[in-house]
Amino acid sequence: MNDGNIGLEDIMRLEPEVNKYAPWGIEFNPIPRSGTSNINGSDRVNGSLAPLNPKVENEVWRFIRDSLTPNDVDKSDQFISATIVGDYGSGKTHLLMYVRAKLNQIRDGHKFLKPYTIYVDNPGGSILEFIGTIISKIGEENMRKYVWNHIIDVIMADEDVKEKIKYMAPTQGMLFQGEGESPDPFNEANTISYKKFLDAILRNISSSNKKRFDNYFSELVKNILEKDTQDSTVAYYFYDFISSDFGINKTWEALTSGSLRQMSGKEFAVIKYIVKLLKREGYTHVFILIDEFEDLTAGRLTKAQLDNYVHNLRTLLDQHREWCLLFAMNPLALDRLKKVSPPLADRISVRLIELDNLNTEEVGNLIKNYFTLANFKSDIPVTPEALAYVNKICDGNARRVLKVTFTLFETAAEKGVKILDKQFVENNLPAF
Repeated sequence: MNDGNIGLEDIMRLEPEVNKYAPWGIEFNPIPRSGTSNINGSDRVNGSLAPLNPKVENEVWRFIRDSLTPNDVDKSDQFISATIVGDYGSGKTHLLMYVRAKLNQIRDGHKFLKPYTIYVDNPGGSILEFIGTIISKIGEENMRKYVWNHIIDVIMADEDVKEKIKYMAPTQGMLFQGEGESPDPFNEANTISYKKFLDAILRNISSSNKKRFDNYFSELVKNILEKDTQDSTVAYYFYDFISSDFGINKTWEALTSGSLRQMSGKEFAVIKYIVKLLKREGYTHVFILIDEFEDLTAGRLTKAQLDNYVHNLRTLLDQHREWCLLFAMNPLALDRLKKVSPPLADRISVRLIELDNLNTEEVGNLIKNYFTLANFKSDIPVTPEALAYVNKICDGNARRVLKVTFTLFETAAEKGVKILDKQFVENNLPAF
C-alpha cells in the first residue's frame, strides 16, 4: 500500500523523461532559468555568448587589445582600467564572464601572451579583504607551489647551500627508497615538485641533525622570502603559510579573510608580490575582474570605512601599475563613488562600457544565442510580435527577459506549442 511516501522502489521504477523539446530539434531548454550568469560556467559557453550591442563588443575588445599592447615608454607599467555600467539585470556579470573566457582563450592559444584572469565577485569591506579574495581565487595549492618554486630555484643556484643541506641529509639513509626515486634532493626528478623536493630532504634527516636542520632551513627560507618580497612582514606571513604541513592552515584562512591586522598598510607589498609570483610562472599580464562594486556604496560600510577603503584603493592603484582592472557597477554606485572619491572614480572609469536596455532585435538575438548552445539550427520559435511584447513587459532588462522566456518555453513544450506568438505569451505570462 502506498502511503504517499517516496521510497527506493518508487525511484527504481522511474523512466527516462520523454524529450518534450523534440519538436524544436533540441534536447533541453537552453535559457538559464534564473536569468543570471553562471560564474562557474565553462569558457566555451560564456565565450560563445557575445555582447548583443556591437558598440559594447568593440569597447570590450578595445580594452583587451590596449591592455595587451606593450607600453614602450615603461614596459613594467601595464595598468589600465575600465568600468562596466548598467542597471541590475542588464548583463554586467555575464559581460565579465565573456571577458574572462576570451582572455583565457588568448592565454591558451597565443604563443607569447599569457594573461592570468581572476574574477572577484565581492570586493569585500576592506582592501585586505579584497586582496584576500584575490589570493583565495588563485588557490592554496597554487600559492604554495608558486612560492616554493622560487625558493627551490634560489637553493639550486647556490652550491654552498646545497652542500650544507646534503651534509645534514646524507643520501645513504634511503632505507625506504621507492623504485625510480633518487636519493639526491637536487635531482631533476625531485625539483619539479616542491612536495617531492621537501620529501627527498626531510626523510633523510637523522634525529641528531633534525633541530640543526630545522633552524638552518627556516632561516634560509625566511631570508629568501625577505629578499623576494622586500618586506619582512610580508615575508614572515608567507613563510608561516608555507611552513604549515598538517592540520588547519590558519595562515591561509587569515590571508584570504583579510583578518591579518599586521598586514594593514602592506597592501601594496602583498599585491606586488602576488603579481610577481604569477609573472614568474610565465603569465604576462594579470587581469582582475571586479563585480558587485555597488556593495561598497550601498550603505553596508560606515562613512569612515568607505572613506578608508576608497582612499586605500586609490593609493594602491597609484602605487601598483602591473595589473589590469575591469569593474562592474550600476550607475547609482558610480555616481556615489564620484561624490565620495572623485579621483578614484576618475581612475577606474576613464573607459566606460555602458549597458543599455535591450531593444526587440536584441531580445531575439539573446534568445537565439542561447538556443545555438543547444545546436538549434532554425529561426527561434517566437514571433516578432511576441518578442516585442516580452521586451515591453520586461522593460528591456536582460535578466527578466531570460526568466520569462525560460518559463514560456517550458510551458510551450509541455503544451506542445511549437511557435510562441503574442497571444500565447499573454495567456501564459509568468509572474516575475
